[in-house]
Amino acid sequence: MSHGGGDESAESDLTPLLDLVLQMLMFFIVNVNLATEQANPELRLPDSTSATPVSKPVVGDVYLNQRVTNQELLDKLRNEDAIRLQEDKSILFISGQEPMSMAQARKWLKDEYDKLGKEEAEKVTIHFRPDGDLDVNELMKLMQAVKDAKFKKIQMHALVKREE
Repeated sequence: MSHGGGDESAESDLTPLLDLVLQMLMFFIVNVNLATEQANPELRLPDSTSATPVSKPVVGDVYLNQRVTNQELLDKLRNEDAIRLQEDKSILFISGQEPMSMAQARKWLKDEYDKLGKEEAEKVTIHFRPDGDLDVNELMKLMQAVKDAKFKKIQMHALVKREE
């Protein structure tokens, strides 16, 4: 006994499903790339016995990579950046931004807070990634700049010191 008319078979159209899968794939690829660019791989983080392993980077958070200004670092920068930053004790690297001095970072943080607005800025975590050779006073200046800009959520990154 047949329930239909003829030899027609029912086939579903998979095109919309494939479109959805490809869109999701592209979304995740873009987000992973943006999150991994936040962390400067050349930075040598300080050691800490109480440090915990870092979870994966979060899109939307701000990663402040702070390095000691030295000739080796200046040689890696563009000539105009090296000239502009040679007198500073530390240089800040933020993904998508030119290398900054402390004064420029202060202004950028305030502008970023204003651009986000209070409600959105409260969701953003500021991640400090200081160089292991960085003077503590320079790190404290950056922390004060973040506080002055009114950001509330902060995290400090360090390497887990292995027991020998």
